[in-house]
Amino acid sequence: MNGGTPLIGILGGYGAVGAAAARVLAAEGEFRLRIGGRDHAAAARQAAALGGSAEAREADARSDASLERFARGCDVLLHCAGPAYELADRPRRAAAAAGADYVDVMDGCGPAPAPPDERTAVLSAGLSPGLSGVLPRLLVDGREPPGTARFTGYYVSLGAFTLTGATDYLLSLDRSYGTPRAQWRDGRVVHGALRGAEERLVAGAPHPVTTYPYLTQELVGQARTLGLAEARWYNAFDGRHLLDALNRYRAGEERPGSAGAGGGGGAGSTAPGAATDGADGGLRERAAGVVRASTLDALGRSPYHLLGGELEFPGPDGAPVRRRVVIRGEDGSAMTGVVGAVAAREVARGRVPRGAHRAARVLPARGVLDALRRHLPGTLVTLSGDGHAGAAEPGDLVMEEGCALSRP
Repeated sequence: MNGGTPLIGILGGYGAVGAAAARVLAAEGEFRLRIGGRDHAAAARQAAALGGSAEAREADARSDASLERFARGCDVLLHCAGPAYELADRPRRAAAAAGADYVDVMDGCGPAPAPPDERTAVLSAGLSPGLSGVLPRLLVDGREPPGTARFTGYYVSLGAFTLTGATDYLLSLDRSYGTPRAQWRDGRVVHGALRGAEERLVAGAPHPVTTYPYLTQELVGQARTLGLAEARWYNAFDGRHLLDALNRYRAGEERPGSAGAGGGGGAGSTAPGAATDGADGGLRERAAGVVRASTLDALGRSPYHLLGGELEFPGPDGAPVRRRVVIRGEDGSAMTGVVGAVAAREVARGRVPRGAHRAARVLPARGVLDALRRHLPGTLVTLSGDGHAGAAEPGDLVMEEGCALSRP
């Protein structure tokens, strides 16, 4: 650190995610903040709203020189700008050039290159990946018999995408951040082990959803670290419009200049892994289609973002024991901002070791939940556990035989 009160620069600090992160960090009362983006007037308004600890600086995320000027003097650079996948590693390189530590709410796949000069970088500090990877750590406490615990998790969202959010979403699908229809079992990835399903109930969702098994790299890493016997993850869709749009893109429809990714439709071959081409015009058209489809799904309904997880293991008497966590919030951007702010705070406090890390492995699990409760009062967090599982009851979600997720 540079000495004195740490300075955290927030790139994209007046957008939905960055503004939420800025509010959290300002409320901590122990940091100076630098709000940045291409619109200096918007950055200045956000800084003024935060009070005397914040300043505004213009920063063009597509200009290396502009980013380096913004990062100079910062102890930590928190990257919340978008479309994040289009900006690639420019913000990370700017932080390195300025001698700052780095936090990114995106950057969910691929190797995490070590930062130079013994700096710290925390990547994937968002909702999913990020908060999603914290769920197994919340449920594993070391009392489980080694090599016996099975984890099942899911993510459901309902709400209209912004154009930037839709662009990031589509670009992320081509980044191979997981394996469709796979699960973790006995120390390895088992391909084709799971199948999708329609009209499934999940804890916290108001309506039946379509579930799609997708084993993320994030969960594979946690399964290895925690010694899980099995791990599976499901992305779920509440509504048909977005699901159908993504299936059309996967099948090669409505994708100008693309030969298509192939593959059949239905719940077992949906969404993650859909190809995107490099033509900006085609990408913008597809992103606009995602915005339209997500808006139709959310029409007349309350938006929500829902993450849930269940850990099952044999108790002392051999009977299965379950622990569960369900997190439901109204605003996915705000939830992402809170997780990013917690990551920046922990780095600024010197609580994260030097080197590059995925957020799910280094953030304090309970600290993330506490921050969500404190800064987003509408977010509901339910933790239950160490009760005998018993048989699945009507209304339970049975993702696969022998693994039920009940309503809390």
